[in-house]
Amino acid sequence: MKSIIFDLDGTLIDSMPVWKNTGRNFLLNHGFTVPEDLHSVVKTQTIKQTAEYFRKDLGVPHTTDEIINEVIAFVQEAYRNTIPLKPYVREFLDKELAKGTKMCVLTASESSYILPALERLDLLKYFQFILTCTETGHYKSEPDVFHIAMEKLGGNLENTIVFEDALYAVQGAKKGGFTVYAVADPVTEADSNIIRSVADKYIESYQELL
Repeated sequence: MKSIIFDLDGTLIDSMPVWKNTGRNFLLNHGFTVPEDLHSVVKTQTIKQTAEYFRKDLGVPHTTDEIINEVIAFVQEAYRNTIPLKPYVREFLDKELAKGTKMCVLTASESSYILPALERLDLLKYFQFILTCTETGHYKSEPDVFHIAMEKLGGNLENTIVFEDALYAVQGAKKGGFTVYAVADPVTEADSNIIRSVADKYIESYQELL
């Protein structure tokens, strides 16, 4: 029986545009200059890591929790009300569920704001569990978190596929010996050539897998 570990943002749901300007807007709202490399720094981070980066490197005087809460308040409305599925995701999930594929979500986002989106989009029925990097204490730049998800699914390296959109996560999963399918997303377009060279398969749309 096959197992699939799905990333969420940019892989199953079209949420990356919401995130792209979140850190920038936070800094501007509080009168801070936005570093030119902000997006490249924070795109591999959890919210907690970004909050600590804002405090330690950029001098933001807020506590880590204050930064996290403000960022979550900014994004949660979009998750609750507007963020859509990427095209043909539901059709692919239906196909795999019918085949008996065991599936989970492994995300660097937090349960507090993603669960309303998963419920609204009626996605929870497809997955054995939703696992966050925060819960595991590991990040997707390294393979440990993928192995934790695989073991929880009851899979192995021979029958498990990881779906990701971001280069650092594709690289992290490949370090662990996983088969990785990379999903195209406008926000990761700049890395697409490298992603194609690292991943086992690169898809522009889930329609290719139907």
